Amino acid sequence: MEMIATDGDVEMTSFSLESEDRTHPIQRKIKMIMKNLFTVLLVVAYVIYFSFSMVMNFEKAIPLLCVTAFLCFCLGYSFVKKRFGARMSEIVRKCTKGKTFSISNSRKLSILVYGGTALTLTGIIVIINLSTPRNLVSLAGILALLLLSWLISYHKTKIDPRPVVWGLTLQFLLGLFVLRTSIGQTTFSFLGKQVENFLSHVIGGVEFVFGENYKDFEFAFKLMPTVIFVNAVVSILYHFGVMQAVIEKLAVVMYYTMGTSSAETMCTASSIFLGQPEASFTIRPYLEKMTHSELHAIMTAGFASVTADVFGLFVIYGISSKHILTAVLMSAPAGLAVSKIIYPEVDEPETRDLSKLREFKSCRETANVVDAAAKGATEAIYVVFAVVASLIAFLSILHFMNAVIAYLGSLVDIQGLSLGVIVSFVLIPFVFLMGVPWSDCRVIGEVVGLKTIINEFVGYERLGTYIKANRVSRRAETIATYALCGFSNPTTIGITLSGLGVLIPSRKDVLAKLVVTSWIAGSFACFLTACFAGLMYTEEIENIHYSLPSNITLNMTTTSPVL
Repeated sequence: MEMIATDGDVEMTSFSLESEDRTHPIQRKIKMIMKNLFTVLLVVAYVIYFSFSMVMNFEKAIPLLCVTAFLCFCLGYSFVKKRFGARMSEIVRKCTKGKTFSISNSRKLSILVYGGTALTLTGIIVIINLSTPRNLVSLAGILALLLLSWLISYHKTKIDPRPVVWGLTLQFLLGLFVLRTSIGQTTFSFLGKQVENFLSHVIGGVEFVFGENYKDFEFAFKLMPTVIFVNAVVSILYHFGVMQAVIEKLAVVMYYTMGTSSAETMCTASSIFLGQPEASFTIRPYLEKMTHSELHAIMTAGFASVTADVFGLFVIYGISSKHILTAVLMSAPAGLAVSKIIYPEVDEPETRDLSKLREFKSCRETANVVDAAAKGATEAIYVVFAVVASLIAFLSILHFMNAVIAYLGSLVDIQGLSLGVIVSFVLIPFVFLMGVPWSDCRVIGEVVGLKTIINEFVGYERLGTYIKANRVSRRAETIATYALCGFSNPTTIGITLSGLGVLIPSRKDVLAKLVVTSWIAGSFACFLTACFAGLMYTEEIENIHYSLPSNITLNMTTTSPVL
């Protein structure tokens, strides 16, 4: 009987599975139909709403228009890639015979071609600055930084000119678009204003938690919550795949132009939004086998960039959001270019092939949008405490050092002596070569020095103070904004070593060997970006006031101030 019962159970189980198999395709089909119907209804409803908003309030709906255009582009790109991507990749593969794009295997020919390109770029720069000859001082700054990079290079005779020339070219093109064209000025001014307004919505949470008297402690109760807010939003964007898509496109552009490996390119692109070592999580499976040049490049990327969560702090200091946005984008190719001079590739990277780029996954895996927001906010707590602790420590130390230096100066009848004054005089030649007017060199030398020997928060805070006091010109303010936009400071050296050391403990000795020159490369990358800002700067363009309507930002409340 037991066997029969067992057989019956088996038969019944088989029957139930067979019935389930019959119903599943029907259920799946119904579910698919309902999903498609819901999607169609949602799209139709949005189109109707979008049309009415465009007709009734076009100026106020400009942000909605921008978001819609971006979504349409992404959907169109995804459709074309899905339908024709494999065919296009096959065509490219046949044309290149499985090789990455390069001019030639001949090193002499490569140097000749890219040397000619560099000379052509230099000629274009000179021609467009015939009406503003003082800008050419910044060209001397670029040449000086490249020379210094070459002097400390590990392999002076093995430098590949391709990443260097293309890195400088990408910087030049972006600087030309933003600083020399009215459409570039308008676009980035508009985007910067949207970012500022977006950050203003943190006040809703701040007032609820700390009350309306938060302004008594504005830095702790307003600036630090901004980091939490932005990090939570970035985490949500990662959950929906938006950040991955943007990073991948940036990485592909740099890969095809600069010829760097997939791993270091992806990490550099990620560093635009993430800090180091967070960006390294995107390439974690390959960290152990990366070449010395690749490790040098990813550390340089961390020093040459700033993260999305601290972006808001710089804006609140009174710094132009337009220029910070541009500096963040320009520093990515600059970091790779300088890194490949100081430590050129002498080995064969495992991720030379572009196909490896598709394998890299996001470092943030979350169950749903609520989990993503919570994880982003939780992760930001470390950043908040790190920033607060470092500022308290370094500003206190700076105050003590200034007191000691002032005392020593008073003994020999030198009044007003401080660390900032000493550093400013040392850096006067450097900031002058960036294009800063001579009358502003001491002040800008001070803020650049504070950023280099302490951190960028102190530098931007001091620059914001000088801007509010009208002690610097618009030109000096612009160039300094680009020079300060990077994590190249002593504190980040420790963070980079400890973070990457946990991920690849077997290579701590290599990281320790490369970290100092990576820090120098990151500083040089920021200074290069500042030089290009000085090269492209014109008073006429900068002083144009673009009368964007005040009601086109996404104000959700009437009480929250715009930062």
